[in-house]
Amino acid sequence: MDSIAIILYNATPLIFSGLAVSVGFRMNLFNIGVEGQYLMGAFLAALVGFSLKGLPAIIHLPLTILAAIVAGSLWSLLPIYLKVKRGVHEVISTIMLNYISFSFIHYFIADLLMDKSQKMLQGLGSPIVRMPKILPSALMPRMRDFLNLFGLDLPKHVYLNWFFPLGILLAIGIYYMLMYTPFGFELRAVGHNPDAARTAGIKPEKVYFVGFLLSGAIAGLVGLSDLLGYFGYMDLDFPRNYGFNGIAVALMGQNHPLGIILSAMLFGFLNRGAEGVQTFLNVPMDAVVILQALMIISIVVITKVMNDYIKRLEKKEVSKNAPGRTAGVQL
Repeated sequence: MDSIAIILYNATPLIFSGLAVSVGFRMNLFNIGVEGQYLMGAFLAALVGFSLKGLPAIIHLPLTILAAIVAGSLWSLLPIYLKVKRGVHEVISTIMLNYISFSFIHYFIADLLMDKSQKMLQGLGSPIVRMPKILPSALMPRMRDFLNLFGLDLPKHVYLNWFFPLGILLAIGIYYMLMYTPFGFELRAVGHNPDAARTAGIKPEKVYFVGFLLSGAIAGLVGLSDLLGYFGYMDLDFPRNYGFNGIAVALMGQNHPLGIILSAMLFGFLNRGAEGVQTFLNVPMDAVVILQALMIISIVVITKVMNDYIKRLEKKEVSKNAPGRTAGVQL
């Protein structure tokens, strides 16, 4: 049971990351900046988490989560503005903003906001370069006590928390938004053909703007499971690459929210298996990463081949049942 919980914990940030990337893909935009957006979200969440003292958890935790959402959304504002107003490709601007976010966070954590207790230990060795610890009122509770009610006893070292069900609910909400709301229809229409959408009265620029901000807002949630559910502080070694892994998760999940959940769980399973292989078989981490990449490439290629095969069969079936062909045979 603990391995399953660890897999779900590993999958949690990838669900948010995959959803953030998929919203951009639905508009035919490439939000490569999820990496920087979630780091900025985690940074502002950590700042709110340790600086606002005396608040009850029912207020402090939502404010911390909201801070991450706002930071991710604001960090996506500049690239989409440049895209809509100046025609700057979003891939270039988001990649550049990733580097800016890395440097920004490094400066603030290592200089302005470094925990004073860590500065005092500098003379005794190399301290952890981190911000002050987040107050308990801003931390996300683990699901251990809740699962105990159903007879599922998780060890204390398992950090599965309530961000996992929150990610599931968000995926359901994104699916409903895409399929059953006017904005979701506009977003999908613009992604398929912006010129046709404009002819139908839809403003692609408005859809791009709102959709990209939504993507950034979701990206701001990516690092919170680690920040508020595991570490309790942000340091210079805060987990990276969730944003880039989210691209693979979204592609493997075919940009469908349910597919993204399953794809993220697959990545969580691979990460869990990699830990065991590396620990017990002394396999180098590089070999594990290569094996994971080969598995992912194989799944993507097989999925693409099967989809193309099914489409060809559907076209043949349509051509056989076409009225013109039937009439020709009768003549």
